[in-house]
Amino acid sequence: MTHDPAESPVPEPRRFRGPQGLGEQAARALEQGSGPGEGLGAMEEESILQRWAEESGCLIPLSDLAPHRVVSNQTSEHEVRYRESDHRAVKRTWPGMFGFVPTKGAAGWMPSPAKPSEYLLRQALQNELFGDEIRLEGAILDQGQSMIMGRASAGLSLVISQPWLDAADPSEPHPTDHQVRNYLQARGFEPLFGSFFGWHVSELGIVVLDAKNDNFVATELGIFPIDLQIAQIRPAA
Repeated sequence: MTHDPAESPVPEPRRFRGPQGLGEQAARALEQGSGPGEGLGAMEEESILQRWAEESGCLIPLSDLAPHRVVSNQTSEHEVRYRESDHRAVKRTWPGMFGFVPTKGAAGWMPSPAKPSEYLLRQALQNELFGDEIRLEGAILDQGQSMIMGRASAGLSLVISQPWLDAADPSEPHPTDHQVRNYLQARGFEPLFGSFFGWHVSELGIVVLDAKNDNFVATELGIFPIDLQIAQIRPAA
């Protein structure tokens, strides 16, 4: 009998964490940097995280990543490396940028540049919803020339890691669209029309974008997502 990875049990959720609870520490630093009712901009949040990383000893030299093999440096969000010592993928956001999160506009639900706090929440939600084990490793400060208009230097990168997923069939590492659909529906997701490969859980206010089959890996233990764009949307009053 052939096993369908989409039928694997729903994993138990795990908290977003890092060595010495860095995920929670970084989130608290951002909360403390914003007064009641204040909404910080992306560059203000970046400054707070840089100060936190410097004061807490979590600023990672760029050279520390050099021993780890580059797997991908062509995506819009991360440089991805493989760390053999603990069989994990190490992902660095591009300097001064923090990936993307779902935002609703006139054209529907589309990815928009994330603030650091939104990026951290995105990783926390992936752990909670899909039983991932993403950790915040720290931050890297790149003093090189920025590619972003209006910035003097490249800026801060957040560095996360997650378990490396070995495909059951390396020649066909990704599940089919049908398997992805079954996997998400089994976890209570419904298609989100007018979106970029979107799904949602309306009662939880959860929106997921970029749920293409190449953002999932079919392993011997089932299907697992590797890089979804997730947000929890506050319900309208």
